[in-house]
Amino acid sequence: MLLDSSLILLDGSIDLAPATDTPPISTTRDAATGAAVLDLRTTGWKGLAAVLVMADAASNAGDTLTAFLEASDTEDMTGTVTGITELGKFGIADATKGIILGSEVPAIVVLRFATYKRYLRLNATVSADDSFYTVYCYVTPHPFYVVS
Repeated sequence: MLLDSSLILLDGSIDLAPATDTPPISTTRDAATGAAVLDLRTTGWKGLAAVLVMADAASNAGDTLTAFLEASDTEDMTGTVTGITELGKFGIADATKGIILGSEVPAIVVLRFATYKRYLRLNATVSADDSFYTVYCYVTPHPFYVVS
């Protein structure tokens, strides 16, 4: 996991559950979800990668995790704010783009993106309690390091 907490969208501190999988609305990390909005400042336009890590096998092959990135010009990303843009959807292979099946995990999914918007968040929902257990998501300029 990353050492820099300012790059972590979802810290994996809780198991995802439908009752608590609301997307974050500020840069203050939510203790109930482990999620936060990131302030990219001006680095987003250069191109970054969001890495979604699902380290555990799902409890049910038919369970689903829907995950996508959203960006905004304002830190307040509540449902009443306009200007929230979807940047991309995480996906693997067997389901509709943006939906990860329980049968596809454990897995690591990388989503490359670029944006001129300042704030970034992960919007993730699960179909059942404890289906995907602990999930992490972080942002990095280089998701894979090459040793030369």
